[in-house]
Amino acid sequence: MIIFVKNIVANINVYNDAEKILNKFLLNKITSYSQYRNFDFGLSDPYKAVSGLSPYISRGIIKEQYILKKVKENKNTSDKFIQEVLWRSYWKGWLEMHNKVWLDYKSNVDYQIMKIYKSDLYEIYNNALKGQTDLEPFDKWIIQLKKTGYLHNHSRMWFASIWIYYFGLPWELGANFFYENLLDADAASNTLSWKWVAGIQTLGKKYIATKENIMKYSLTKYKDFILPKLKDINLDYKTYEVNKINYNKKAVINKSKKNALFVLENNLNFNFVKNNLNKELIVILLRTDCLSIKKNIVSRKFQDHCNLSFLDLCKKYKIVYKTFDISKSFVELVNYLLNEHIYYTYSEYIPIGYERDLMMKLILKLNGSKINYTDFLDSFYQDVWNYCDKGFFQFKKKFNRTYT
Repeated sequence: MIIFVKNIVANINVYNDAEKILNKFLLNKITSYSQYRNFDFGLSDPYKAVSGLSPYISRGIIKEQYILKKVKENKNTSDKFIQEVLWRSYWKGWLEMHNKVWLDYKSNVDYQIMKIYKSDLYEIYNNALKGQTDLEPFDKWIIQLKKTGYLHNHSRMWFASIWIYYFGLPWELGANFFYENLLDADAASNTLSWKWVAGIQTLGKKYIATKENIMKYSLTKYKDFILPKLKDINLDYKTYEVNKINYNKKAVINKSKKNALFVLENNLNFNFVKNNLNKELIVILLRTDCLSIKKNIVSRKFQDHCNLSFLDLCKKYKIVYKTFDISKSFVELVNYLLNEHIYYTYSEYIPIGYERDLMMKLILKLNGSKINYTDFLDSFYQDVWNYCDKGFFQFKKKFNRTYT
C-alpha cells in the first residue's frame, strides 16, 4: 500500500494522516463512491474510489462514530459509504454476541494447518501462498497483498471465492492468510466475511466469483485467464446461540489512587486517554504480538509507526507512559505495577480477537496479584451492538431509528 509506506518513511503522524484522508474523501470522492466503489483500479491508483481509512479504523486511530458524524455534517453524503462503515460496527457486535464462533475458528485454523501438510491439497495450498497458481488475477493479488498489505474489497471477495470453490481449500486457512497480511486485519470483519463467502454465515447464501465479474470490475486488466473447474463445496452451516456482552456500564477511574491506563495496539484511541487524564495516571502501551500469527513485515512496520505516533502524542501532552511486550510473559509488567504500588488498572473494552485472548490471561495474573482491572465500553458501541443479534439490514434499520 504505497500511501502507508510513504508515511512510514516520512514519519507522518497517523492521526493527522487519517484526518487528511477522511477530509479528502469527503471533498473529492464521496459523491462518486456508490458508482465506482466496486471497481478495483489496481496498484496504480488503489484508492481512486474508496477512502483508504480501514487500517486506521482497525487500530482505533479514527472511530466509526466520528466518521459517521463527519459524513453527516458534510455537504455531500453517501448512503453506500455509511452502510460500509456500519458493516464494520455490525461485524464487531455480531461476533461479540456469538463469541463461540471465534473459539471454533481458532480451533479449526490449528486443525487445518496440521491437516493440510498431509493432504492432497498441499501442493495447491503451497502454490497459492507463493502466488504460483498460474491463475493471473489470483497470483497478482497474492503479490500485491504481501507487498502492500492491501486488497480492494471486491478483490478480497474474488480471492476468497476462488480459494474455497475453485481451489477447494479450507476457508479458515484463507482467513488466517488475510489476517497475517492485511494492514486492516480485524478479527470480526475478516472471520465473518470469509464465513459469508463460504456460505456458512448467512444460511443459503454463498459467493461464487465469475470471470465476467472479475473482468468487468477489474477494468479488464486480466486478459486471458481461465478459472479452474468449480468444485461442489457445501460446508455445514452451524447455528450459534446469542450470548450477552459482559462490560461494566458504570466504570469510573478512581482518581484518588495511582492507576494505569492500558492501551492496546489494535485500539490506539488517544481521545480515550485524553478524556481520562489525571495526575495519578500512567499510560501503558501493551505490545500484544500473537505468536501463532506470522504478521508480514509491511504490517509490522505500519503497526510500529502507529505505536510511535501514539507515544509522540503522549509526549506532546506530557503524559507519563511506559511500554511492555506481553506476548511471551506478564512478569515484567506485573512486577512494575507492584513496585510502583499501582493496584488499579483500566482499559477501553477489548473486542473479541487475539488481543482479548491474551488480555484475559493477563487479567487472571493481575487478579492473582491483587491488582484491580476495569474496562470501559464506549456508549456508541453499547447502543449499536445491542442491534447485532440478527441480520445486517435489521441492524441498520434499528441504527437509523436511533442515530438519524
